[in-house]
Amino acid sequence: MAKPTRTRDPRTVREGRALREHFIESGVLEPAVRDIIGESWMRSRQAGVDPAVVHAPYAPDIGATELTPIVQAVMGRMSKELAGEPVSMIFADRKGQVLHRICVDASLRRVLEKVSLAPGFSYAEQTVGTNGIGTALERGAPTLVVGDEHFSEPLMRFGCAGAPVHHPVSRALLGVLDLTCAAGASNPLLLTYARILAEQIKEEVLTRSSSREMSLVRDYLAACRHATVPILALSDDLVMMNRLAQQRLDGADRTALIAHTSDAFGAQEPRTFVADLPSGASARLDYRPSLVGDAVIGGVFRVQISRSPAPLPAIRSRPEAMPLPGLAGGSPPWLRTVGQLREAHRQGTWTIVQGEPGVGKHALVRGIHLAMTPGRHLRTLDAAVAAEDPDSWYQEVEEEFGLDEGTLVLRHLDRLPDVLVEPLATLLVEQSAGGRGPQRWVVATYDTAAEDAAARACVIPSFDRTVVVEPLRHRPEDVRALVVTLLRTLTPAGRQLEISPGALAQLARHPWPGNVAQLRDVLRRIVALKRSGTIELADLPAECMSVGRRTFTPLEALERDAITRALHDHRGNKALAAKHLGMSRATIYRKIRAYDIVASART
Repeated sequence: MAKPTRTRDPRTVREGRALREHFIESGVLEPAVRDIIGESWMRSRQAGVDPAVVHAPYAPDIGATELTPIVQAVMGRMSKELAGEPVSMIFADRKGQVLHRICVDASLRRVLEKVSLAPGFSYAEQTVGTNGIGTALERGAPTLVVGDEHFSEPLMRFGCAGAPVHHPVSRALLGVLDLTCAAGASNPLLLTYARILAEQIKEEVLTRSSSREMSLVRDYLAACRHATVPILALSDDLVMMNRLAQQRLDGADRTALIAHTSDAFGAQEPRTFVADLPSGASARLDYRPSLVGDAVIGGVFRVQISRSPAPLPAIRSRPEAMPLPGLAGGSPPWLRTVGQLREAHRQGTWTIVQGEPGVGKHALVRGIHLAMTPGRHLRTLDAAVAAEDPDSWYQEVEEEFGLDEGTLVLRHLDRLPDVLVEPLATLLVEQSAGGRGPQRWVVATYDTAAEDAAARACVIPSFDRTVVVEPLRHRPEDVRALVVTLLRTLTPAGRQLEISPGALAQLARHPWPGNVAQLRDVLRRIVALKRSGTIELADLPAECMSVGRRTFTPLEALERDAITRALHDHRGNKALAAKHLGMSRATIYRKIRAYDIVASART
């Protein structure tokens, strides 16, 4: 196997240093700076990173996880391949904290210690600036950073390549694999090796997960054998449900039901509990743990559904008759969610609004408040910034509870700092004991992808109801209405900008993994470039030209965007696009089908 060594051109080094120094002094990026590096430098500067000194936070208690033996085994095998090479292998968690490091070369190890590139230290981009670990995590894609491309001067002596590691089943980010060597010894092979190692860790996780999940599958199949009720089976990385669950529960109810399983998930003993669903139905869940030895690896839930004899008033009502500021939609999931929130607001029911990032949870709560009680007090306190000054944030929450009416929104409750979990939980219990009325509405927004077990266990039980906002890919009919509404909002006064039926249809077909936030960002970029007239299919960015509903890995997304850009630049000519990308025509045809890319000719 070829070794990742190379001597850098001194002239290139001098030019790179000049580009970095110019940016540090002026904040202006020269065109010669690579896009990914320039974007990272800007983020580092905005985060206040010191370009002269490395300040890497340290957390001593990193502990061992289920991933530890896998990472150590894979890195141990690769260390034999790189024997004799001054290359360090590092694995950091999804927040950038270094967990494992193998560095046989003593001189390189001493240099790494000087810049705190060692277990326990955080190499997140916002703390140490542009680097292979933090920037790869920030981009969600493999990243090579060499020499003067680092934001911090002490790191300029290194070349580092980071490759994110995702779970093979859930696609959850597990961490990042980084290879670091001297800058003068770096070359693109460093990134290739990092990708190989990341893929090997992913494959090992799949191998070890499969044996555990087979136990859960066996328990699930046994429960389904003579089942006359919905059956759910869940582990950290797997969700299964039988046909009855899919037939008797709509998407919102299924999502809410899975969220409620956290009340029992991981428990050693069987238990039974009741959950209210968005449709108004009540679900009784009988939980049985699935075990491998003494370890709980998941659980099976038998679900008994009880439905109300009459539809809820919120469902009978027509939410679209009351326009919500800046919002639009007419799909059944959207109307149901709006109806549920209107009813919760009318009764003053403390509510968790749950959904994927970017789906518009806070905007919906704000819209409900402004539509129903426009003159009443509205206050949003964001838990995502509470860590900056926990005492002041908590005091503001206390002051809000001193008011007799209005709406209090606890935004990003899933990001609540650990130090505030217990105090906030206690405060909510105390306020709840004092009675709740229709004049005072307390709402919290919570991301479904969050892993904050403490907030789930301590804070969320104080709320009486959970309302789920479905992701945009589950309600494509709402995209058309949203595009019109957002364009009206984003287009400056005095400008006329419309969208063609073809472009609108393409936007409606796109899966929008970033939900409404991504759609708004795309339209903002289009409006910035299209001064007036009609937005055509050719005006849409490359990321919108895929219509598949599956989630792409970061590498797949990069490849898909490269292909769509090449097709766009060559007026839909697949042969020219393939030549531009250095692939065969057969390959580009296969990729177009795999990514569901719409290849239309430009006019």
